[in-house]
Amino acid sequence: EVWRDASVGETREALVRGGRAIALNILRASDEGRRARWGETYVARVREIDRRRRGAFLDLGLQEASGFLPLGEDGRVRLGRERAALTEGGSIEVSVVREAARGKSAVVELRALGRDGQAPRRVARPECDEDLAQARPAEGAVRARLDAAIEDALARWAAIPGGGALSIEPTAALVAIDVDAGARAGSGDATQFALDLNIAAASEAARQVRLRNLAGLIAIDFVSMRAKSHNAELEQAVRAAFANDPWSVQFGGLSRFGVYELSRAQLRTPLHEFLCDPGGRLSVETVALMALRAIEREGAAQAGRQIACTIAPEVKAWLHAGPIEWRSALSDRIGMRWTLDAPPAGANWPREKIDARAL
Repeated sequence: EVWRDASVGETREALVRGGRAIALNILRASDEGRRARWGETYVARVREIDRRRRGAFLDLGLQEASGFLPLGEDGRVRLGRERAALTEGGSIEVSVVREAARGKSAVVELRALGRDGQAPRRVARPECDEDLAQARPAEGAVRARLDAAIEDALARWAAIPGGGALSIEPTAALVAIDVDAGARAGSGDATQFALDLNIAAASEAARQVRLRNLAGLIAIDFVSMRAKSHNAELEQAVRAAFANDPWSVQFGGLSRFGVYELSRAQLRTPLHEFLCDPGGRLSVETVALMALRAIEREGAAQAGRQIACTIAPEVKAWLHAGPIEWRSALSDRIGMRWTLDAPPAGANWPREKIDARAL
């Protein structure tokens, strides 16, 4: 099942299995001309060849992002079964194989040479993004389910079916996942309890990793198991849990301390980096788009009435700066009957607070 909703400035999509979201994809109007997304194809200009870093930095025609094309030890790039030499200033065709993350440029691979004289620009995007671009506004129930799925995917804690929880901490070095039994009901057999909890935790960890677009080194700290014979069962459960992951996963195995290490390919920007600022708070843009949805929701529920929305000054400033064209889109949906208000003087108004109401 797919939940898809085109709201003002942002289209969101969730892939759902058994009523639970297992993957999220978000396309923002502000991405256009600014950010390289996985699967897109560009004509790019070779800006600099850095032999020390074994790569070439490319101008993709984007406002803020460049591309990085890895080179071999011989300073050449792979093109099918051959090796090709690049020249600074030349133009080539590339596809994005890894989005920018943790301050690093998007990684691309070479598709074709001989694009000299063509300006850097996007020439194609993947089918999944085409589907998003053609999405329509969803009914309120679907939008609410998407809101809840994204909120859950940004939370530090995730419930394990049957009881217990995962603590999920992305860091610069790795993603640390801790398994906590919490108030999970036991059967009286402590050995079997630990195994059952860990197997359930492995399944939920795989869902959360995919849902949040987490990648790189991932360390899962399972609860201690007294029966060493259960280690093999747990390792099989981890492999089975990640078997349907669309990105490449390499398994390291269970250490004597009960920590399982694996590595997942980093292809898309992690959800928390996309929606939050470096400090972990929802970004100003994320809150601004939430405010537009809140206005639209109130406008649909209160037909004909003026809608006032009070938001933090920094959020209001982002909207007034006009990074995206949202006014006409919002007016097309509910009419010209909304205002953006600043908080009362002296009020301590958190960035995340949105007060949309009918007058």
